[in-house]
Amino acid sequence: HRASREQLQRVTRETERATRDAYLGVLSEISRVKALKQAVASSRTALEATQAGFDVGTRTIVDVLNSQRALYVAITNYYQSRYVYIGNVLLLKQAAGSLQIQDLEQVDRWLEDRVPPEKAIAEEEENAS
Repeated sequence: HRASREQLQRVTRETERATRDAYLGVLSEISRVKALKQAVASSRTALEATQAGFDVGTRTIVDVLNSQRALYVAITNYYQSRYVYIGNVLLLKQAAGSLQIQDLEQVDRWLEDRVPPEKAIAEEEENAS
């Protein structure tokens, strides 16, 4: 009887810890996703400015390539952060015991709607032209 009670307490503590960690992960990742979305916008603006500078002869092609690389890195980081956020939301729901099939279907829809980074980058280049 005592062993069962100790095991129940251990499982309860582990569940509380997992729930708290998942909750903090969700909160943290929300801020990170927002910041990285802004980083993408800033990198896009910087690339446009660098390309304009190249067009008038004040910037080099190396500057343009560095700006493009910075944009690609920002987009990649943004999408990676979104994936981490989705994972943390699922972990939180699982830890809280509220994970439903509808949650997984919603994640599936999010992933289907996502534009691959390569396509997003190509669209950005088309818009810049």
